[in-house]
Amino acid sequence: MNADSNSPAERQKQLVRLLTQNQRRIFSYLYTLVPDRHAAEDLLQETCMVICEKFDEFQPGTDFVAWACQIAYWEVRAARQKFARAKVVFDDAVLEAVAKTAVEMTPELSERHEALAKCLEKLHPRDRELIITRYEPGGGVEAAAQRTGRTIVAAYKALARIRKLLQDCVSLQLKTETAP
Repeated sequence: MNADSNSPAERQKQLVRLLTQNQRRIFSYLYTLVPDRHAAEDLLQETCMVICEKFDEFQPGTDFVAWACQIAYWEVRAARQKFARAKVVFDDAVLEAVAKTAVEMTPELSERHEALAKCLEKLHPRDRELIITRYEPGGGVEAAAQRTGRTIVAAYKALARIRKLLQDCVSLQLKTETAP
């Protein structure tokens, strides 16, 4: 490592790179711990702010995602009072068990995410647009049908077919990558 690698500008570049590369994984972790997507998105923003504030404490060469998820965990704990009004409220033991499981599953979920991205690229562009539109925030079957020029019934049928294709593709992709 050269002397410039610890300069404030280099550390800031490292922070931006690590956050950009891992934001989706941190969000996935948060989404396992909170009742809804919007709450997870809010917590992701708060977690990112704390990560920025505490980045000087991060040790280069260690697991950034594990460090960031620990911060996210404490953000969830701090925000639990907001969720107390929700229909389902987990006690601390359940929250800790889910958090531990989510961290343990991060590598597998990352592999699945990469496989899914490869499989999405293999889809026909019209099918890819349908599935992405359906699952983007605020998206739905009606919007996806309109954007791809399908009826709602045709969109439901196409989505079922595409989900099956993606499921089979991801399974095959994971088997291929883990085969000796």
